[in-house]
Amino acid sequence: MSELGKSSRQELEETVEMLEHILEVMPDDLFTLRALYETSLKLEHPEKAFEALARLDEQARVAQNLEIIDFVLTQYELISDDSPEMQERIILLQEIRCVAGLMVDEPPASAPAEMQSEGARLDAEMALAWELFQDEQLSQDEYSNVLHDLTEMSSRQMAVPVTVLHILQDRQFGRMERLMTYLCHKAEVPIMILSQFEGAEEIGKELPLDFIAHNGAIPFAQVGNELLLAVLNPFDKELLNEAQVLSGRRCHPYLVTPEEYDHHLGKIRLAAVSS
Repeated sequence: MSELGKSSRQELEETVEMLEHILEVMPDDLFTLRALYETSLKLEHPEKAFEALARLDEQARVAQNLEIIDFVLTQYELISDDSPEMQERIILLQEIRCVAGLMVDEPPASAPAEMQSEGARLDAEMALAWELFQDEQLSQDEYSNVLHDLTEMSSRQMAVPVTVLHILQDRQFGRMERLMTYLCHKAEVPIMILSQFEGAEEIGKELPLDFIAHNGAIPFAQVGNELLLAVLNPFDKELLNEAQVLSGRRCHPYLVTPEEYDHHLGKIRLAAVSS
């Protein structure tokens, strides 16, 4: 394997640190485990790579994720290890895949080409507000106020996305930390601190400025050819699909606070004006 340049190795080591930080929050996140495995291989750290692959194996079985199971099987075959432990792992994964009736997984379906209308995006935020009310994260009065503000603000031209989290921030909602923890666990989306990422303004250009200014999704880092996406509504799957269509890349959502989103958006705007 060819030696890495000093700058390339440093970038990969920083990526490993970022991935390990994410796994501290969400230890069973399949994408992060896979990325840690592949990055460790590039750094020629075989023990760390195999540890990540073994964790990915275990979590893929739990999640019954056939795409990842197929990936792990391919990697096991490349290792060419004839040990009883390795053969047992391979046989078990093959059995799981056979039970599902899929010897080779189908590639992920392409996201729909059409973009959501403003009304559909408002519907997604309304649905989030209802979810919060149903799970007693919002009182009746708080829920009513959020609906009122969503409706009113959606009719105006705003400099930032119109989201439930923005409205709660503006109304000085006192349980924001608890609410973010709830969203993290309910949607199984890690919470990310954007201030940890230097130079993320360039990554933000992977999506049009108008899109990130009016929708709660903004790229902040990349692993390989895949984007890490800061979101404000982790249940809005259509927004994730739109980001993938526009960027031409697979995107992985991470929850952020509205303050961080707005700050990062401002930095991207400033970079766009300066360029």
